[in-house]
Amino acid sequence: MGKVVQTILEESEYERLRKIAGRKGLKIKEAARSAILSWTKENEPLDPNDPFFKLRPVDLGDPELSRKVDEILYGRRLRR
Repeated sequence: MGKVVQTILEESEYERLRKIAGRKGLKIKEAARSAILSWTKENEPLDPNDPFFKLRPVDLGDPELSRKVDEILYGRRLRR
């Protein structure tokens, strides 16, 4: 079984939580749990063993590729 976490909110904080939860179709308990999980994930240190950090650059043979991608994404020619 999980642990119970309890807190006291100011009236305005509670109302904001209630309104947002309602708009998302959540109960207050569900919205509070979601907020806690999001906050803890955001504040966890990065795992240096994550495979993402072991990726190496890939040479696609075009030294202008980065600039071309920027032009595609931002729709304009970038200054050099």
